[in-house]
This record gives sequence, structure tokens and C-alpha cells, in this order.
Amino acid sequence: MDTPTLFSQYFDIEPESLDRAGFLDPFLSVDLPLFIDPLLLEKSANKIIASDGIDAFRLHFEQLVRLLLICEVKGDAAWKAAERHLSLKEPAENGLGYGKRGRSGSSRPARVRTRLLETVREVLRLGSKDPEMLSLMGFLEEEVGPDTISDFTTRAMTKVLARITHDFCVQENVPVHANDLSSFDLPMHLRNDSANKPMVLVPKDIVRHLPVTDSWGEVWAATQHNQALREKVNALLGGIITPTIKQQKEVIRQAVLQSAYIFDEFLEAVRKSAVAYDQNDDVLGYYTLRDLLAKKPLAAERRRYDLSKGPVEVHRVVLDALESFKHHVENGNLWEALWAGEVPKRERASQLIFYAIADAHCRANNVDLSSEPNMGGGPVDFKFSHGFKARVVVEIKRSQGSVEHGFEKQLETYKKASQTDFGVFVVIDYGDGGPKIRRIRHLRDLQIAKGLRASEIVVIDATKKKSASKRK
Repeated sequence: MDTPTLFSQYFDIEPESLDRAGFLDPFLSVDLPLFIDPLLLEKSANKIIASDGIDAFRLHFEQLVRLLLICEVKGDAAWKAAERHLSLKEPAENGLGYGKRGRSGSSRPARVRTRLLETVREVLRLGSKDPEMLSLMGFLEEEVGPDTISDFTTRAMTKVLARITHDFCVQENVPVHANDLSSFDLPMHLRNDSANKPMVLVPKDIVRHLPVTDSWGEVWAATQHNQALREKVNALLGGIITPTIKQQKEVIRQAVLQSAYIFDEFLEAVRKSAVAYDQNDDVLGYYTLRDLLAKKPLAAERRRYDLSKGPVEVHRVVLDALESFKHHVENGNLWEALWAGEVPKRERASQLIFYAIADAHCRANNVDLSSEPNMGGGPVDFKFSHGFKARVVVEIKRSQGSVEHGFEKQLETYKKASQTDFGVFVVIDYGDGGPKIRRIRHLRDLQIAKGLRASEIVVIDATKKKSASKRK
């Protein structure tokens, strides 16, 4: 069973020691949706990262450049060597990215690597050879996201990350062992598949959060610093009021690939605007969940469930976990963890916090909990199960999101893929969900009228509350 266990908990050290050293306190079984941005390496307060780390990244990229410069045609020996050099397999050891199960790492389709190499080669033909050009590839290629760039960056500086991890662990008396990742002894995590795998720690000031979509606002701001680039972007956008992600990337691609000068200007503008993940805003809820797990251990009363009854009883466990989550948000102060100032946090924030609460219920009652398993219909937020047949799937949506589509289409697809009739649809209502909630409740009523098993709907009021002392 995947459990949200922190590095500090697993190795029994104070979370504050990681904070003082400037490291993230990663989860062992759930990847953080953050990525290493090569543009932040030189800005790091960690002197080893800011010197040896950036040097390792540049050297790795320079080797790729040399291979592409001698490549005559795609598919020749130099091209194949470049493909081997540009490994896009997710490095499970850093605990970052989109993977959710066991941190085993995953590999991307070959076409993604091909497109990335083609674009790098195109930029080289312009005359630009800045290794940090890789940080822009997420803006230029539809299937290349910041997680892809993070994985390449991690692989380029694995030895440096291993070195600073080893030094920290020795200082804090964390056991380290020989491994096949690095010559430095590293802490080992016993995975669910009974395999011991090494881990590396990552400085907090070199990571950014993984956006649901690429930040068009950031791109647009960067274009304003260069008149030729700005005019090109405006001309390409034409009358498009709200460009799609694909249109955004195509526009930026055409605009910045006009010349090496414009490309380098754009890279410099993005470099200057690059900032690390903000612990105060905490839009993903990572620090909130970390505090819940590290300082306020979550527990659940062992209630009486007859799991031999199948999904009906697992469904009860799920609803009780959701009731606990709902209570803490609506009657306690947990709603504060779902806001970044005056802006609702990303969906991932509520998912992570519910995960911690639900996991306590599951462990207390022998129910398996999986976060974002892909059963064939895409990744559902959560799957609760006991044995093979007793399954319940849960999907969480913010009220600003695609609530109706999520209830009517997504959840039903996930239920079918998971071979279950039991589903729960959760709406985190920030005060604007009324019409959408009424419509999905109407859809549910129609399903019940047809004699169908309709998914449960749970609405959680996440609007801002007065402090407990001011409530009547």
C-alpha cells in the first residue's frame, strides 16, 4: 500500500534539520509535482549546486551538442549516441515529478526524445549553444513539459546530488549504503516490491511547481522585453483571444527561432524571471501536508467494517474518510491550507491533504489506497480496495474546474476501467460551485430514476471562514 511517509519520518530525523540544510523533505512513495529548473542552479544558496552542479549540467549538455553537431542525418551513429545520452527515464531517486506509485520511474515515448533532439539541433543551427536552452523546450514542444527537463537535469547532476545527500546523511547519522547510482554511499528506501533503492535529496531553491499547463503568462511577460519578439508573437496570435497550449507553443516556437539573438534574448528574460517554489504560497499544499504528517500525526478510529461484504463496506470507509476531511475543512482551520492568499490552491493541494487523512483511515482498517493509479482509462485520483473485487474510485475537482465533465464522463470511465460500480465525486467548493453542483446532482437523480447505481457526490465548503473565536 502506498503511504505518504516523509524522508524525515522514515529515517527518524528532525524535519527542521532538512529545512536548515535547505533540502526538501520528500515523500517515499508519492512523487512531489515539482521539477528542477536548470535556470535556478546558479541562484542556489547551496554552493556545491551553484558551482559543481551547474558545471555538471553544462558538461552533460555540451556532450549532447557535440554529438548533434557531427550528426549528418537522423539515424546515423552520432544521432543514436545522442539518443542514448538524452535519457528521459524518470529518475525515481529524487522523488519529483508526476509518478505516484512506488517512485519506480517511467520512460517517455521515443517520439518525445526525437522531437527534443530535433529542436535542440534547430537551435544549434541558429548559432545558440547555451546549455540552459533546454529549460525553454517545454515552451516549444507540445509533449515536452518541465518534468522532462527536470529529469534530464537530474541525470546530468546525479553525482553532485549524491554528494550533498551523502554529506547531509553522514552529519545527521542517517544510514548510508553502497549503491548502483553513485560512488557515494546513499540512504536506501525499501520499496513495495521489496527492492532497496537509493535516494537523493534536492535543495528547495532549485525546484518549481509543475503547472497543469505551461505558464503562458510567464512566456508573455518575457516577450515584452524584446520588440521583434513581441511583434512576431502578436502577429502570430492574430485574433486568438484564448490560445490553446498547442497554439501557444507553436507561436513561441516560430517567434523565438527567428535568430540566435532573439532566442538568447528570450532565454535571458525567462532566466531572470525564474523563481523557486514559494513555501509561503505553497500552491500545491506540500508544506501543509508535510506539517500534518511530521508534527500532527493523523489517526483514525478503528470502526467496525465487515470488509467481507465487498465494495459496500469499502465505500463506507471512503465516506468516513471524506467526512473527516470535510469536518476539518468546514469546522476547523484546514480550509486555510486550500488557499494561497486570495487565490484557491491547485487541485493537487486538496488531493494531497485528503490522501494523508484517507491513508490513516485505510491503515486502521486494512484497506488499500492507491494515488492516481492508471487502470486503463487514465489516472483516477484515488482507488480504495480490499482484495481484487472490492474497489471504490474517488475523483476530486475544484469548483472552478470541469465539474460536470468530471462527474458525467471522467468518473464513469474510471469506474469502468477499475471494474467497479462504486465511485465518489468530490467537489471542493470555493464559493462559486452552486450551478455546477446543482447540475451534477440533477444528473445523479436521473441515473437513480433509471435504476442505475449512481456515484456519490460529496461537496466540501472550502470558502474562507472566520477564526474559531469569532464564529457563533
